[in-house]
Amino acid sequence: MLEKRAAGCFYGSVLRKREIADFILTETANVPSHLPCHAHENSFFCHLLQGCYTENYGGHNMLYAPASLTFRSSNQTHEDWVHEEARVFVLEIPKSWEVRLQEDSLTLARATGYHGSYLRLLSTRLNREFHRTDKASPLAIEGLILEMLAEASRASIALKQIANSRWLTEARDILIDRFSENLTLSDIAGLVGVHPVYLATSFRQRFGCTVGEFVRRLRIARACSDLSKPDQSLTTIALAAGFADQSHFCKAFKLYTGLTPSEYRRQFGKLKKKT
Repeated sequence: MLEKRAAGCFYGSVLRKREIADFILTETANVPSHLPCHAHENSFFCHLLQGCYTENYGGHNMLYAPASLTFRSSNQTHEDWVHEEARVFVLEIPKSWEVRLQEDSLTLARATGYHGSYLRLLSTRLNREFHRTDKASPLAIEGLILEMLAEASRASIALKQIANSRWLTEARDILIDRFSENLTLSDIAGLVGVHPVYLATSFRQRFGCTVGEFVRRLRIARACSDLSKPDQSLTTIALAAGFADQSHFCKAFKLYTGLTPSEYRRQFGKLKKKT
């Protein structure tokens, strides 16, 4: 059953919350858990400060590591699995501001990631200002939010120029279908008929991460799913997800989730017993 989360309402324990010029800023802490299918009343930026989680969005699982910044528009459904204790900073955009942007012919992408972008830097600065308590803080916060909206609107325009590129969608689908294979950037570019450099640049603009990062997240997400099956060995899981061997898999898994595969398997078992 789909749950609708009201404005200012997010899963986890609220560490701090502020409302500035109708914008709602919230920082929460989440223990390892499953967040059932839900949607939010407001559009929002989500900045992962600590920990990691997997999100099922649009029928695909994606893993998010620390410093990931994503945007989701209102009423978009998604489901999450928090793998280790996570701290999340959320900026909610009230509908009144979305209307103001539209009046100026500006829009925000329905869903995208901003890994490694200037927007992520702005969000980091915003979170730092969010914790300050001097009288100038509200003004500084409002200024940073407006700068984020301007930058996100510019990014949205750039995304629209490539969003309808059939070859880019084909490249993403190839990666989703064949992430366990050792495809090179040139292989993928050849399959969709573009230059590898153009593919790399456009892919990062459209999906908010590099091709390599996209593949790694898919592999870890697949491994997380397979670790729920006690009859599968770590070697079998590693090879099925596309890792060279168990050692490589364990190092990558620990790097992305903060847990070893065995620790994750034990934690997942605890969560499953509670549900």
